Parts: sequence; C-alpha cells; structure tokens
Amino acid sequence: MKYTNYLRWGALCAIFLALFVPFIVATGNFWPNLFFPYITGKNFAFRILVEFALLCYVLLALREPKYRPRASTIMWAIVAFAAWMAVATVFSLDPIKSFWSNFERMEGYVSLLHLFVWFVVAGAMLSTTRLWDTFINTSIFAGAVQGGWAVFQFLGWLSISSQSGARSDTTFGNATYIAVYLLINFFLTLYMLARTSNSRNKVTLQVLYGAALVLQAAGLLFTETRGAILGLVGGLIVSAIYLLIAAQGKEWKALRRTAVIAVVIFAVAGAGIFAARGTTFVKTSPVLHRLASISLTETTVTSRLNYIWPMALQGAMERPVTGWGQENFSFVFNKQYQPGMYNQEAWFDRAHNQFLDWLIAGGIPAFLLYISLYVLATLAVLRADALSHAEKAAFFGLLAGYSFNNLFVFDNLISAVYFFAILAYLHSISSRQTPSLAFSKPLSDHMLAVAAPVLIVVVLLGGWSLNAPGLARASAPVNAVQTQEAGRNSAGVIVAVAKDPKKILAEFKVALGPVQWPGNPLGLQETTEQFLQYASGIGGSSAIDPQVKLDIFTSARGAIDSLLASRSGDARLELFAATFLSQFGQTAPAIEHLQKALAYSPKKQQIQIQMGLTLIQAGNAQDGVKYLKDAYEAATGNESALTFYAAGLYYAGQTSAADALLLGHFGTTVVDDAQLMQVYTNLKLYDRLIAVWKMRVNDSPNDVQKHLGLASVYFAACRLPDVYTELSAIAKIQPAAAAEMQNLRKQIETGAIKCGK
Repeated sequence: MKYTNYLRWGALCAIFLALFVPFIVATGNFWPNLFFPYITGKNFAFRILVEFALLCYVLLALREPKYRPRASTIMWAIVAFAAWMAVATVFSLDPIKSFWSNFERMEGYVSLLHLFVWFVVAGAMLSTTRLWDTFINTSIFAGAVQGGWAVFQFLGWLSISSQSGARSDTTFGNATYIAVYLLINFFLTLYMLARTSNSRNKVTLQVLYGAALVLQAAGLLFTETRGAILGLVGGLIVSAIYLLIAAQGKEWKALRRTAVIAVVIFAVAGAGIFAARGTTFVKTSPVLHRLASISLTETTVTSRLNYIWPMALQGAMERPVTGWGQENFSFVFNKQYQPGMYNQEAWFDRAHNQFLDWLIAGGIPAFLLYISLYVLATLAVLRADALSHAEKAAFFGLLAGYSFNNLFVFDNLISAVYFFAILAYLHSISSRQTPSLAFSKPLSDHMLAVAAPVLIVVVLLGGWSLNAPGLARASAPVNAVQTQEAGRNSAGVIVAVAKDPKKILAEFKVALGPVQWPGNPLGLQETTEQFLQYASGIGGSSAIDPQVKLDIFTSARGAIDSLLASRSGDARLELFAATFLSQFGQTAPAIEHLQKALAYSPKKQQIQIQMGLTLIQAGNAQDGVKYLKDAYEAATGNESALTFYAAGLYYAGQTSAADALLLGHFGTTVVDDAQLMQVYTNLKLYDRLIAVWKMRVNDSPNDVQKHLGLASVYFAACRLPDVYTELSAIAKIQPAAAAEMQNLRKQIETGAIKCGK
C-alpha cells in the first residue's frame, strides 16, 4: 500500500505549497515572464497545484474511504453556491468572459471551480488537528515574512513596486491585496497564540507568535489600506466583546481585563487621530493621514456610496435571479454611469464590495448563499466544543475583520484561497462525526489500476486545456508591448533603441494568433487592446514606412473586429475601436463605433468627447461642439471636459466663446493644457504658446528641455532674436551642448533651416 502514502504526500505537498503562491511574481528568473505578472503567475501556479492535488486526492479517496468528503452544512452551502454560479454563467450576458475572466483579474467561473476543489481537498486531506496546526503555522511564517517585507519597503531597504506608489505592496503588486492577506494571517496568529496555553514550549511559542503579530500588524499599517486597517481594529473589538460576554469563568479574568483595555485603547486612539487630523504630525504620517481622511465626503467613499453601490443595486434588480454573470459588472457600470464620476476610475469592473459583486454576478440566490457562508462559519465556531473561548474569539475577529474589509473591496485570488481554507477548516471540525458523502467501500487495487490511467489522462488533459493556452498567451504580449530593445550606439555602447515596427507587428501577430491546443480566449482582450494602443500611437507618425503602417492598421483592425464580434455590447471596446480608427483618419467607421458606445453608455463623457473630436476631424465642427458641450455641461467641475469644449469652440471658429469659457474658469486664455497647446499650435496662436512656455521656463529655469521648447515656439513664430537668446541660455546651462547650439544658430542664419515651417 506504499503508493497510497505517495498519493497522500503528493496532495499534502500541493496544499502546503499553495501557501507560498503569494511570493510568485512572474517577471522572469525563476518564473516565466508573463503579462500582469503579479496576477497571472500566482493564479496559474495555484491552479496547477490544485489540479495536481485533485489527481492525488481522487486516487487516494477511491482506495481509502476515510479520505472521502464528509457532509456539513458548510459543504452543502458551497456546493449550492458553485452550482448556482454555473447556472449564472450559462445565462450570463457574456458567458465566455464569465467563465474565463481576463489576465487582470484571473477569476471567473474557472477560478471558482478551483476554489471549490481546494475546499474539498483541503477539508478532506487536513484531517487531523496536527495537520491543520502545521498548515496554519506555515501560513503564519509566510505572513510574517510578507509583513517584514512590507516593513523593509517602508524603510526603503527594498524597492516599492510601480503599482502602489509609496504604499508597501511586497510581491502582490497591490497594497490592498497584501493588506487583507496580512489581516487574515494576523488573526490566524492570534488563534495559534490562544492554543499555546497548555503547550510545553509555551514561552517560546508566545515569543514567536508575538513577533509574527508585530510584523504582520506593522506591514498592514504600511500598506495604508484603510478598509483592512479598520477591519483589523473592528475584528479585535469583536474578539474583545465576545470574551467579555462568553468568557465568564475565573480562569478568563485576566483575558477579559486585557480585552477591556484593548477596546479602550482603540477607542481613545481612534478619537485622538480624528481629533488631531489637522495637526502636522498626522498630516506628515501617510498612515495616520489616510485614516484621518476618512469621511462621507472623501472621494473614495463618495464614489462607493453615491455611485458604485447604487449602480450595483439598480443593476441587480434588472437581473435578480441569475445576475449578469461573473466579470460583467462593466455592463452595469456603463449603462448606469453618472457624469459626476468624472474624477473616479474611468472603467469600473467591480462594485468594490464583495457582497454586491456576488449579487451582480449571480443574482439574489448567489448573494444569499455567499452570506450564508459567513453565517454558517460563525455557527460552526460557536458550536465547536474543541475550541476555547480565546480560540473562538480569534476566529470571530477574523470573520468580522474580513467581512468588514470586503464591504469596501473585492476578493483577489489569495484572499479567496484563505477564505475557502478557513471554511474547509470549520467544515472539517464540524463534520468529523458525520458519515461520508460517498460510499464507504474501498476500491480494489485491481480496479484502481484500471481507473488510475483514465483519471490521470482526464486531469492532465483538463489541466493542459485550462492552463497551457493561457500561459502561452500571457507570455506572448510581454515582448510585443516593449517598443524599445537593447542596441548599440555609434560608440558601440549598449543602449535602448527603438524597436523595428515590423518586429512589433510580428510579435503582436504571434500574441493574437493560435495558442496551444485546444486554445481558449483568456487574455485575448488585453492583447488586442495593447495592440490597438500601439497602432493608435503610430497612426499619425510620418517616420514609419507607409506599407508597414498599413500592415499594422490592417492587422489591428482585424483584431478588434474579431473581438467585437464575440463580445458585443461593450462600450469600452467600441471606444477603443473608434479611437484607433480616428488616428488613421477613418472617421466614418469611428463614428459608427462611437454611436454604439453611446448607446451602451449614454452619459459617459469620455465617449462624448471622442465623438466630438472625431466629428471635428471629419469636418463637422458644429455637431462636434455640441457633443463637447454636452460632456462639459453634464458635470461642469470636469476641467478636462472644459478644455476639450474650449478646443472644439476654437476649431469651430467660435474664438470669443472659447476665450470667455477659459476666462470664466481659469481667469486667463493662456492655459498650460496639452489639448489647448495642440489647439494653439494648429491655429498658430503663437503668443499663447510663447506665454505658456515662458511660464514653464520660469518654473524650471535650469531645465534645458524647457528652454528648447520655448526656442522652438519662437522659431515657429519667426522671432529669431529670441531663438538665439534661448540657444545661448541652453549653452550656459549645459556647456557640453554649446557647440551644438552654435551649429544650430548658423543653420538658421544661413537659411539651411527656415522658420515658420
């Protein structure tokens, strides 16, 4: 029976290795170099581990009935939840995306299936208290390392990724994601700390767990994630309240006193931070400043309370039974979009509330089933006679903190993995005395030998189908999106040089082409969007061979047309197509796409502005100005819409109206804005261009590029003495460029280059 031990250890190794998936960043070296490296690498690794664990587990459970799933209310609720989401996926507006998701999220029903398998296998294989303790301790170790990593980032000893600004984000690439991970591990550490009371190594364990708590709490603070920080505080308060109510014996007196002190400290600290929110100390502390800035008028709060959550509720009432399907909140967002959201994210794909996200994805049944998981988990803790009051308090704090956090954000892979692992643990301690779900007769060695090859082929084929095509496509765009590559300058030094557009086109064709059998659409949308962004960028370039540009245009248009044929009703994709086409002067088809986009999202200013600009480009300035006016008047605080409206008025010849608009808002007609600068250039309003560049030079008098920009405008206006003055200034600031500036002056004086052209 030795092979059963191999199967057992194979499944357990996969389960424990999953705890280190958070450390994966797929940027090369030990891992493949993948698109969205903080997301795709972790997800593919987790899926492969779960699939391997499933293969080992099924073979083991067939031979040894003790490993077969046992019944519990949590088990039935998760089965019902997964089954209902299968129905919601079938009736989704976009079933393909609901199943496969995309690279940015890597969720969808395929992810839910893996989480379900994770729950079943972990709940069955971690069959003893010792195994669960080892599992949790391993997680605590990983969490302490991540917490220390976050601290080192804060101290500047490790670099911060470009994803989260100054906030610590470690290997997650998103401060919010690492925050909830540390939140969960903090309470798991408290749980294990509570279990040390009868341990022979009590003091040593308490020191180790205490150190882990400090690292996790500090790391969480340096993520500056308010929802998770408040979730931590709220969870600790819930733990304290439970102890005050339930732990009435004399043996719990010291712990009750500690709980009271903790509640008082949190209350005083919270009130103190809020009262001191205007002080220099709070303002100069990123963490305290973010905490103190929470209010009903704060941008993030208003976006959720006033816009996103009401949108989600209204959208849910349109499809209350099956919902819109996973990954389809964008349809609700586009349809319900309000102009007042101009200063928010441009395209929300989540309700930023995990409960509402499931309401949108699977309707009221999914919403109720998801809530039932928290309720059943709470009941399981209450009924767990094997848990002490302190252990129960830690679990209640975890559930409270996690649920509070999920009121303001959505799950990511790692937080979902932990949630289902916690449910698996509570399932395992509440189902040990219940009969097995499956028959109890073991399969004979002979029958297993017959079944094993079939199962191996099925699981391997399924794993290949779910992962290989996506992995191939995730690696393909990485090179294509790089517009520079290593090359050598005239001195033979290796430098970054522009990549040949032919090579970029070939790389995008590979990325958009067929992938490993049997293929799947995962990542096709992001790859197409990246291709269109590149193509749009070279649309107006005269430096690229016309035939190459035509080839790029033809390929990009074919890619977006193909994507739109399979994903109709998406305003964002229609806008992508229109913007791309307008860059190549294809205004008629661009307007058709914009009309569709407005039909899907009638109040989206970004679409209205693009429609206005495209109409002006097509020679219909009067109608174009109407769209720009509507976009501005929908939310007059939208400064970007104002400058586009002013630009439209200038192009339509309504100069007085444009000047009045700028004077009314800025108090001047000289505005340093990219769109208006383009207008000033196109209409040869050199006085305004010169005034803007003078302001830039005054702000940065030693910036050579600013002086060079001012000189170029003077040259366009044929103000040659002023050109020479700026060239002399550049030579003084940067003596190494003096010879070049003198040569440029000679070319102007000899007429080799002529001004005004």
